[in-house]
Amino acid sequence: MDLRIAEKRKEASKKPGLGLLTGCQSKMIYFPRAYGASDISNWKREPGTKVIDYQTSDGKQSAFLLSQSAKPERLWIVCGGNGTVALDWSDWLRQHGQKQDAWLLVDMPGYGACEGEPSPWSIQRSLKTVIPTVTGSLGWSAAESHERLRFFGHSLGDGVCLIAAQEFDIRKGVLLAPFTSSMDMSREVLGVPLGFLLWHRFDNEARLQEIDARGDGRVFIFHGRRDEVIPVKMSRQMAAELPSTVHFTEVPTARHNTIQEVAIPEIMRALEQAGR
Repeated sequence: MDLRIAEKRKEASKKPGLGLLTGCQSKMIYFPRAYGASDISNWKREPGTKVIDYQTSDGKQSAFLLSQSAKPERLWIVCGGNGTVALDWSDWLRQHGQKQDAWLLVDMPGYGACEGEPSPWSIQRSLKTVIPTVTGSLGWSAAESHERLRFFGHSLGDGVCLIAAQEFDIRKGVLLAPFTSSMDMSREVLGVPLGFLLWHRFDNEARLQEIDARGDGRVFIFHGRRDEVIPVKMSRQMAAELPSTVHFTEVPTARHNTIQEVAIPEIMRALEQAGR
């Protein structure tokens, strides 16, 4: 969920009724972006890179594996916010991610080089295919994968990461600027919740509650106090509800799309702690 949601808030206030909003909610939630003609080929020339091509019922999909180690200790599922593509995070991870770990950069269907349309269901299908493909290529058993998988997301990508956490019982990771749920976000954007009319449901709060219930979870959340897209109160709420699992850092000067640059040392430290 990037800065364009702020613009959508103004647009939504001018709509004649909720019926029209439910009909175009996909366009209000997702802002797909494709890669340029040479983006992937240029990335493949960098050391430690591999394109993971796979197929789901939504069509051809591509994810990107970044690993500076031949035998990585952990595999992080990485997904950025709306209006971004997976490779936007490559340079940041190369500079600030742990060298002993591998990073699986995923795009939602309809984004990057992936066919199909984005939705919670198509995202789930994609993750259920690509993650076992990569862990299998690393030679990890299911039990090893459970111990070695982590997640790292931003904004809408937090929802993607927590779908992966639910599917593969991943209990440790780092989230930047998460929302509680798409239902709560609809209330923020429109002034009223859409209720059963909301088709595209992401419930990060429920996913974190599941991690907390399983025990042994460590999720580090960072949220900018000046976030103009997703209210910082949402992260405060999740941290207050789940103090044994959620470790919350409020970054006073950070906005929605600057938090990964404003809080680099703190995020790096959280990635290290979540990786243990």
